[in-house]
Amino acid sequence: MQTSHQDEHYLSAEADAFHERNHASNDPHTLRPYKRRILDRLDKVAIKPKRMIEFGCAYGDLLNHYAVEHGTEVFGVEPSAKAVDVGMNAYDGRVNLMQGTMADNPICADPANEGTFDLIVVDDVFCWVSRETLFQSVANLDALLADGGSLYIQEFLPLHQTRNANHHVTEGGVYCYKPRGPHMSMFTASGMYEVVYQEISLDTADAWVEDRGKPPFESRWSNVVLRKSLGDYFE
Repeated sequence: MQTSHQDEHYLSAEADAFHERNHASNDPHTLRPYKRRILDRLDKVAIKPKRMIEFGCAYGDLLNHYAVEHGTEVFGVEPSAKAVDVGMNAYDGRVNLMQGTMADNPICADPANEGTFDLIVVDDVFCWVSRETLFQSVANLDALLADGGSLYIQEFLPLHQTRNANHHVTEGGVYCYKPRGPHMSMFTASGMYEVVYQEISLDTADAWVEDRGKPPFESRWSNVVLRKSLGDYFE
């Protein structure tokens, strides 16, 4: 697998810094509002997973909800060691958390996990994945997801392809990538994934767009549920 400065920087520094800026004062037993919205969208397509994994899960509040309310076996991969520590101490062992990235983590490294998850959640993570490890990340998700399983992706849906530097990283070289596709198209182009739910919204408080005089549609967000089938989508 290719090495990645961006992925390594998140694992060693920026993910913990993000946790401190945004999550350190949170109560891990309270479901964050945007995780509640993810839950509501998944309920609309009647997804009640038996085994699920979330990448970039922070301390795992969404995963804990599924474990408590539905008896789901849950796993989370998160680059922040501090967030992982919070979750491992909060949920009485219900949530299996580990530090890693989509491209490199213990769950994907174990062949026994291939095809065993019926729900994967990727919430605002793909844009921070380095381009060196993007295809490995996509391949890892596909390998984990069972035939008939669901993949939830929240991500930017811009009009134009952009790469924005992470302003929190003073030494540079770490970016937020917003392809036109967006990333979900890497799955649908295979012919094995179909959209079963999509919600598109505008972020009217996006300072980056306002500061640069960009049209509002540059701040579109996509929330999509893809369903995987190895054969049903071919005529």
